Amino acid sequence: MSLNKYKIVLEEFHTRKVIDSYDERLIELLDGMSQRNLERVLKEFEREFDNIILEKQGKRNIYRLIKPLDVFKESFNNATDIGWFLNMAHNGAPELFAGLEELTQKDKEIYLFKNTPFEDTNTIESSQNFKRLKRNIEAREYTKITFFYDDKEYDNLKPIKLVFVDNNWYIAYVDCDNLLKFGRISFIKRVDYGSKSGHFQPSSVEKHKAFLIHDLQNAMTLCGKEKKTATIKATPLIAKYFKEDMKKFLSSQKFIEELDDGSVIFTVQYTQELEVLPFVQKWLPDLIILEPKELREAYVEKLQSGINNHKDKNGKDIN
Repeated sequence: MSLNKYKIVLEEFHTRKVIDSYDERLIELLDGMSQRNLERVLKEFEREFDNIILEKQGKRNIYRLIKPLDVFKESFNNATDIGWFLNMAHNGAPELFAGLEELTQKDKEIYLFKNTPFEDTNTIESSQNFKRLKRNIEAREYTKITFFYDDKEYDNLKPIKLVFVDNNWYIAYVDCDNLLKFGRISFIKRVDYGSKSGHFQPSSVEKHKAFLIHDLQNAMTLCGKEKKTATIKATPLIAKYFKEDMKKFLSSQKFIEELDDGSVIFTVQYTQELEVLPFVQKWLPDLIILEPKELREAYVEKLQSGINNHKDKNGKDIN
């Protein structure tokens, strides 16, 4: 259902409180939608909102609004509006978060926010895929995903969380080899039901969900890989951002000491180089990798590669 039709149904619930699938006014507003399709739409609303309940009236299903729907719930439950809504809240409307605790408890099995979710999910492809994935997570349905970059179908995946991390939306899923992986929502071409029928068992993804909650640091964190520790020095120029009482940039970040020259030593844990090197690079040249040696050498190699990319085949700077 389009966003416009979604809002029409919400407005009708606000106005009249009680709707059924034979409602002539609503059918007209929805461009002549069939009674069967309207029934399907109303059932979807009843599933989405605790405020809407199903009642029997003879052979008809009656859908009743039992308490007002606020703007937050309208926006949050409709995935296509989530970026718009949270941007509004970020820009100075904190009162829109009334009811946040109740709603996030309801949807805690679906959403996991590792950052503030302001990525735009309002394109048609992105929003449709987002909603399909949300439903498949709720129902524990085996899922088939096709990505734009290779046009290959990845079948019988177990979708477990919609994750916002590193300023992007991802679907966290368990593949056929029981490995936890991340798919960027904006890279997904199509979401379908998997070829395997039935529902996967919650116990089969329990450890993967625990990893997402307790160990996920960014999109490059690998599940099931041994953690290593990097010791890093922040030069005096940026040391104030890494002192003991400052907000952490990475969840595993740990303050160690402040040196006499004003530098700060801290550590971070990582499962692969890509989990920590982009972070160090953002603070170039004021973060210095002290240990381990192999991580420092990998970083120096990347820096040298970057310098070489700015030179021609004769070793001269590109004009």
